[in-house]
Amino acid sequence: MSQSERIFSAVCVVLALGCYALSPAVADVRAQLFLDNASWTLTIGLAAWWAWQGRVPVRHAERRLHTGLFIGALLLAVGQLVWNLQVLLGWSPFPAPADLFFLAAAPVWTVTVILATVARLPRDSIFPAALDFGGAILALVAFTLVMYLPAEEMQSAAVGTVLVLYPAVFLAAAGVSALAIPTVGIRVTRSHVLVLMGMFGYGLSWMHWNLVVISGNLVPGSWANATFSISALLLGWGARWLRFEVSGDVAYRTRCDRVMNFVPLLSMTLAAITLGLLFAAGDGRAGLQTLIFVSCLVVVLLAALRQVIVVRLLNRLRAAEAAVLRNEEQLYQVAHFDALTGLPNRRYFEDTLERAVADASRQPQGPARRVALLLIDLDHFKSVNETYGHRVGDSLLAEAAKRIGALLAARGLLARLTNDQFALMLLRVPSRTELAELAGAIVDGLARPWDLSDVGAQFMGASIGISLFPDDAAHTTELVQHAHSALHATKSAGRGSYRFYIEEFTEVTRTRLALRRELHQAVRDGDFTLVYQPQLNAQREMVGAEALLRWTLDGRSVPPDEFIPLAEDSGLIVPLGLWVFEAACQQMAQWRTAGRRLPVLSINVSAIQLREPRFAHALSCIAQITGVPPASLVLEMTESQILDESLYSAAMDLKNAGFGLSIDDFGTGHSSLIKLRRLPVGELKIDKVFVRDIVADANDREICATVNTLARSLGMQVVAEGVETEEQWALLVRMGCHRFQGWLFAAAMPPAQLAEIWLQPQVAVRAETKA
Repeated sequence: MSQSERIFSAVCVVLALGCYALSPAVADVRAQLFLDNASWTLTIGLAAWWAWQGRVPVRHAERRLHTGLFIGALLLAVGQLVWNLQVLLGWSPFPAPADLFFLAAAPVWTVTVILATVARLPRDSIFPAALDFGGAILALVAFTLVMYLPAEEMQSAAVGTVLVLYPAVFLAAAGVSALAIPTVGIRVTRSHVLVLMGMFGYGLSWMHWNLVVISGNLVPGSWANATFSISALLLGWGARWLRFEVSGDVAYRTRCDRVMNFVPLLSMTLAAITLGLLFAAGDGRAGLQTLIFVSCLVVVLLAALRQVIVVRLLNRLRAAEAAVLRNEEQLYQVAHFDALTGLPNRRYFEDTLERAVADASRQPQGPARRVALLLIDLDHFKSVNETYGHRVGDSLLAEAAKRIGALLAARGLLARLTNDQFALMLLRVPSRTELAELAGAIVDGLARPWDLSDVGAQFMGASIGISLFPDDAAHTTELVQHAHSALHATKSAGRGSYRFYIEEFTEVTRTRLALRRELHQAVRDGDFTLVYQPQLNAQREMVGAEALLRWTLDGRSVPPDEFIPLAEDSGLIVPLGLWVFEAACQQMAQWRTAGRRLPVLSINVSAIQLREPRFAHALSCIAQITGVPPASLVLEMTESQILDESLYSAAMDLKNAGFGLSIDDFGTGHSSLIKLRRLPVGELKIDKVFVRDIVADANDREICATVNTLARSLGMQVVAEGVETEEQWALLVRMGCHRFQGWLFAAAMPPAQLAEIWLQPQVAVRAETKA
């Protein structure tokens, strides 16, 4: 507030107080009237000026509310001037022309607050809020009228109308303003309290004034006359600093919702009390009894209608939750179980094996620490499948699953990994002898004749490779690799048998340790490069790219799935990940400087990076320094990472910083639709393992279609990776995928090659557009 405004406000308030102080001491009634009107004029005019000053500094979107408050205060000021003129002329009828201006102020406030409230409400919450507002205000007004109106008949219809309107409009304005706070979740300040006190004060002051006037007991200089000025000052000072801002505090918003849940009950309670007082009163107000009675009935009706809406909403929420749970169960079943045999699929089995090995590694020495993996491959299945067709092959696979399951007697976990390969995991294995007996029984059981309809008896055996943790492997990857090695040895030896993996220290382990040492040196020397694989839309137009890390060691390209896990295990992924992000941003900046603009660039991040403190801040600083907008960068995280509750806050920080978030390899983790709904994710990336066999495998087609349907329902985009054939691309386009990447379009390439082939200069694009 400026110095001149302070001085002006202080002068007006002092003059008004002086008028009230002098009025009781003056004997002349006309002088008392003059002093009363002078104080009212000063305070009401000052309130209007304050309301105007409060309108000036607010944002344009907020000015409607302040404009309404100012117009209402201005109407009061105009009404006061008209009243002064009536007093000067000695003409004081009731109702008077000044009443038109006084009564018009409150509806302006009411409409203004309602519009400001509606603008901040979701569309589906407007009608329930209107019912709450209507019921509460009607109950309040009806109760006030019962307590306020005189028992005798009114002198005229005009007198009765004015007596009803004054409390009705001013208390309605105050009630609407009070209800707007919990309805929208407005952050309450002292200004809100002052505005409400001013509106309530006006209503009560006019009620008292009107009753005094019609009873002929109006006394100039009375203390009650000062309530108009006090109400005006409260309202004006509150409007001067009022801000109608929605609180961001979730706990506060929840408390506001709880308050609104009690509004219909309070309205009905107040209506019931009003009806009791109405019937207890005499018959002198029979003309208004009907109005009050109907108002109370409408309150009950509105409250009942509001509860009907609540019940319908709850039923819809229950139905939606049930549908989500059904979809979750179906998606989980499709993603983790084989449709033909009903057994767990590769993804489910590998996740379970990973957890089992992790649990076993924490156990002391003994059988509890041992996990056995048996890979079972059906011999000559391909020949049978090609000779007799897929229907016979499917029957054979289903029968094989039943035979193995019967031999297990509920021991272990059996899964179907690929077309003709099964996997069996056993825990707490006491000895290799017991494993050998079980493996021999499986081989013998699968060697029995297969009595297949239409083709007669068929003979087909099985080969088994066995590996144990921790005897043969230090972790899950080695356990699977060594089981495959044992299976290969069994097949090489003539099939129809089983083999244990017995080599204690393999060439793979030695290579891994050497690679770890080289990785440390490569991070220090900066021996990594980035390549970029284009992402296309359904029209085969480039709409983005993915940055991929490459490492060349002694002229040999090291696969990312070899050195990335090593980097994560050793903690090198943190500096390496920041280098990848910074290099990708610098490359985008160079392309933009050269007039070649890439819409979106996807960059992979690790869970270990997400656990770093101030990770989002570090990425934001890099993006700001390089001049790359965060909105043009999509950070890809695996499904298991982003669904980890401990990483949720880190993901939210990245989203709030402006980065796009994507779930990479979607479908390979433990998806939860309940969690997925609340994640700050904009896209799902279908893993290439689903895309690879989408043409031939109905399960993979169903999974891809389900992921697309799920993404549409959640408002997300879908990216398919690993697209290698036209048939795959056509199926994915029909399913509704938004972006595609894979060797069908282009392999990952250096930045210069990507710019030359895919990124057209902006000048050329504009020239073609003009042509």
